[in-house]
Amino acid sequence: MTERLEAEGSRRGNNSKWDDKSDHDDVTKIYVNYSLSGIESIRFDYVKSGKPKDGPFRGQSYNTYTHTFEINHLKYEHLESVEGYYTEDTGIEALQFKTNLRISEPIGYHHDGCTKFILAVEGKKIIGFHGSSFALRVGSLGAYFTWDTPTIIKAVGGKVGTKWDDGVNQAGFTKIHVRSGQKGIQFIKLEYVDKDGNLTDGPIHGSIYRRGSPHVFEFKHDEEYLVSVEGYYEGDEECEVIQGLQFRTNIKTSELMGSNTGKKFKLTASGMKIVGFHGYAEKNLSSLGAYLTPLTPKKSECKGITDGSNVWNWDDGAFEGIRKVSVFFTALRIRCLMINYEDAGKVVKRSHGLNNNDHQEEKFVVDYPNEFITSVVGTMSSSSVMPLIFKTSKGRTSKQFGDYSFDDSVEFVLESKGCAIVGFHGWHNPVSGYMTALGAYYYPMPLPPAAEKLEAQGGAGGAPWDDGSNFQGVRKIYIGTGEVGIVSIKFLYENDVHEIVVGDHHGNKNLLRHEEFDLDYPSEYLTSVEGSYDVVPGSEEYEVIIMLKFTTNKRTSPCYGLDDDPIFVLHKEGHKIVGFHGKSSNMLHKLGIHVLPISNS
Repeated sequence: MTERLEAEGSRRGNNSKWDDKSDHDDVTKIYVNYSLSGIESIRFDYVKSGKPKDGPFRGQSYNTYTHTFEINHLKYEHLESVEGYYTEDTGIEALQFKTNLRISEPIGYHHDGCTKFILAVEGKKIIGFHGSSFALRVGSLGAYFTWDTPTIIKAVGGKVGTKWDDGVNQAGFTKIHVRSGQKGIQFIKLEYVDKDGNLTDGPIHGSIYRRGSPHVFEFKHDEEYLVSVEGYYEGDEECEVIQGLQFRTNIKTSELMGSNTGKKFKLTASGMKIVGFHGYAEKNLSSLGAYLTPLTPKKSECKGITDGSNVWNWDDGAFEGIRKVSVFFTALRIRCLMINYEDAGKVVKRSHGLNNNDHQEEKFVVDYPNEFITSVVGTMSSSSVMPLIFKTSKGRTSKQFGDYSFDDSVEFVLESKGCAIVGFHGWHNPVSGYMTALGAYYYPMPLPPAAEKLEAQGGAGGAPWDDGSNFQGVRKIYIGTGEVGIVSIKFLYENDVHEIVVGDHHGNKNLLRHEEFDLDYPSEYLTSVEGSYDVVPGSEEYEVIIMLKFTTNKRTSPCYGLDDDPIFVLHKEGHKIVGFHGKSSNMLHKLGIHVLPISNS
């Protein structure tokens, strides 16, 4: 439902009213013509039913500056609010626009005699404007708002049973319960915090009246959110059943709940988080779909002095990333902060403070998009912020900018787990120029890529197995050998929360002794496996693995099994091995690998 906020600004009787209406999907571009006297004309472009719609200029302009602000609705960006200043005599003097991702520069000029206004409705976006104009002025400005509807991913799987929909009233999930059985996932149940902050138990979707294997995935809703669900389903058309599910947050990944048999699917979208689920269920979970909303930057509080007549506020908003930070400082103060931001392939430069060449300048360059600033360490006193240190996602630390701390200085850290700093805001003294407070905008860092599964090599016999790819690396390998070569294998992994995970035995589980290959994890990692296979006594007509040899970034293991020349190599250039899969009986028939890029180790 559309909500109209009345126009704010001058009520002069000769104002000419105008109305762009509310029948649009989004605002895409804003043109503002302004002078020292105020905002003289304004134009809004929209998208309607997926097609661009250019609006007319409202007001008239002559010999003005022009500012444009583009909003990329294709990347789920939308306009949330407008902040401005006006007087009764001159109308709108200054404007600033805020999207769910960033803030425009202040446009125009305002003074102490102006009245401030804000056009905003919590949880809604702007889809149209109305207002008035007179002479060479925009007199007033109002807006139309509507709910920002989530993106829907249709349910994958069958349509047997009752259709269910948990909706999108969740502020964050806290726990996911799944039970798996021989015929697939029996049920799913979600616990979450609603938008009013209440812990809520969701209903069970499926059946609880059979034996099965329970699985629970728990996470902290205030810092974790779901980014994807991977799964498998199989069955006749319209009667498919979900066989396995695996959930991924911005911080960690669950175990595979159930089996990896059937067709694989994935519920995810770049730059978005999952806020709700829907699907079909009866005796089993037949299908699963999701609701998603865009990830938005999070604004920290400012550290330092933020009140008083001698400090001014500044706010850069959020961008895609930071390319360079330049700090200008004396022995006692940080006088100026200059930041180069990344904005859709363009560099946007912002400067705050006083840069008059009477101080030292130091620069910290970031290798964007391969590197992000993740934290700022500083000290704040009763008069200023000094010194500052920047840290990045690659583990680099800048030099300390400034070296003096006052007796009343207190250290502070600007940091949010799993996030990059994509913008700054703060306060400075307009006379001396020195920084008095600093804050940041945080945005989730791009997730590391999912592991790639390389085809297993070996014979056709045995039953399939897969340790999965939910690991950061291999710590140890146990190799069971016999007269016929390799008869069993087991791997010790480390996951993304630094827990050691012991894999299953694959092959003959009754051996009393295994050979071991230890890795100096995490500095050492597997890069390739060489091996050979052949028909041996006891394997009937099937070929089995008879030799294996492992190579790391530091060394090569001994040859395990029979002394034979390798006939296959499991390897991908620039990648490390993080998991194994294959086929086995009482022997090892096949072996394959999961790999991740080494740069993400």
